[in-house]
Amino acid sequence: MKAALTRYRIMAWLTGVLLLLLTVHVVIQVFEVTGDDLSWGEAEGLGQWIPGADTFVPIAHGYLYLIYVIATADLWFRTRIPLVKTLLVVIAGTVPAMSFVAERWVTRTVTPLLDGARGTAGPASETASARQ
Repeated sequence: MKAALTRYRIMAWLTGVLLLLLTVHVVIQVFEVTGDDLSWGEAEGLGQWIPGADTFVPIAHGYLYLIYVIATADLWFRTRIPLVKTLLVVIAGTVPAMSFVAERWVTRTVTPLLDGARGTAGPASETASARQ
């Protein structure tokens, strides 16, 4: 379960950072289109300053978001966090900066489950039960 939490946390951060970059990219595109007679596809957005960012950032966020959803589903199967809250965590990957908030909530929710799982199994509990 710890590995699933780690995978989720990594994906939440990657998705969140790329969504923030995508948001900046789109805002820059909006200002380009309204300032000039450009069509939406001609506006470079972040591509003005970062070569290839006008295509890389949207595509990378899209694929990483899919992996984020899979990592969230994997964590849900292992922890059985309430389904409605899990769906809110999935949706958080589509709202700028919310994946960071969701990651903190998930970590605080799952960590006690990890601690509880460690307390019921492992070498320390085996030696304690052997003494009795």
